Amino acid sequence: MFPVNLAQLLGWACLAFTCGVVVWRGERPEKLGATVIVAAWVLSTLLEQRRSWLEPQVGVFIVDILALIAFVAIAYRYRRYWAIWVAGCHAVGVLTHVLFLIDPKALYRAYYMLSFSIGFLLLGALLAGAMFETGKSDALSRR
Repeated sequence: MFPVNLAQLLGWACLAFTCGVVVWRGERPEKLGATVIVAAWVLSTLLEQRRSWLEPQVGVFIVDILALIAFVAIAYRYRRYWAIWVAGCHAVGVLTHVLFLIDPKALYRAYYMLSFSIGFLLLGALLAGAMFETGKSDALSRR
């Protein structure tokens, strides 16, 4: 259920590192983004069907849709570049779920690889936001 191979261990280590940087340097938008990523990461791990990657990951799909809604709301509310990148990258992941539902056999490898790699893109964008976008005064985020 939890990390069983090197890629998963690396993912959890990167998640912990990024969250540490966000706690240290991040502001409210980064902390909200980290909370959404952690919740989605844990829920996806608990809900994924490991019997076969040729079956749609319906539980993960639902978690990803909810996370995408949260990322779009964060991007809209706080106007941070990292949040726009996270929402865009995550939208690609959600679209991959939709495409897999259309034709599972043709997209098996793309679905499998993107399911593992999209998290690293999200963490990279959040990490960059915590390092470079904190301290910005944004009148729109104070409404």
